Amino acid sequence: MHKKRKKAISSLKQMMEYPGKFSILVLGDNGVGKTHWVTQNIENLRGGDAKNNSIIVDSGLAEDSKEYWTDVFEKANQKYLLIEEVEKLSQKSQEIIFNIISTHNGKFGLEEKNLDIRIIFTSCFPIEKLRQDRRFLSTKFYDRISQFVVMLPNFKHTQTEIYYDFEETWKKFFPKQHEYHNKYPKSDEFKKWLNLVAENMYGNFRDLDKIVINWNFHQLSSEGIEESKIFELVKKDFELILKYPAQRVYDDNSFVFIEDVQYDEMMKNFKRALKKWSLGVNFDDKFKAANMLGVHHRSMERW
Repeated sequence: MHKKRKKAISSLKQMMEYPGKFSILVLGDNGVGKTHWVTQNIENLRGGDAKNNSIIVDSGLAEDSKEYWTDVFEKANQKYLLIEEVEKLSQKSQEIIFNIISTHNGKFGLEEKNLDIRIIFTSCFPIEKLRQDRRFLSTKFYDRISQFVVMLPNFKHTQTEIYYDFEETWKKFFPKQHEYHNKYPKSDEFKKWLNLVAENMYGNFRDLDKIVINWNFHQLSSEGIEESKIFELVKKDFELILKYPAQRVYDDNSFVFIEDVQYDEMMKNFKRALKKWSLGVNFDDKFKAANMLGVHHRSMERW
């Protein structure tokens, strides 16, 4: 495992087992394993199935009533409560949860503070967007849920170990007793290709899932097919239909107007957001990004 991911997972585990009552915010792009590593740590810490030791809430499907959230927190008593995609919570739900987790005795509750819960939130948004963009989280709510933040790295920052990730993904689909457990591609060409495309795997482990599934489809549908031929088919399919859309890299960089910011500061923020967007579109090539914006790359660097 890449040392950056290992460090993030270790920090998450430490804080999940730490007895202090505070909230944990787990951030990372789509497919980096936010829910997976939370539930994995729950199983390691509690010695049992995560389903018996946790309550998981999808913020996009949550109701925004006191009755709903009271019921959720009561069911989570003595357990872990994981609230996924926190940015999708309504303002009313944020207000209710804020009141529930505001504590003076280390315990939670709306009326009585008697619930013992470790609460964890997740989001695919970058920390800057959660902290500054008022369309998603209120200032006080963000401040309360971000008492400890863990950022899980994406493949762009862990590409040197992507072949290890591929092996683990393969074995997830084909455990030890399966005949294909060790029949994954091992050629240097395949390893080099994985390293090459890792930077643009915006779906992270979800992209690896697709590669494994697609590889086995071609392997099973054409008996005796050579690995090199499968490799060519997988590469073609990945680029055409399997790869997670690149839009995810820069679609969160939209500029937000804030009413209490002066003109000069707003222009600085706008140029900074424009630079970030352009670099995302052009895959961090500053010369192409500057050319697209019609400015010299030195000027853009100062933004």
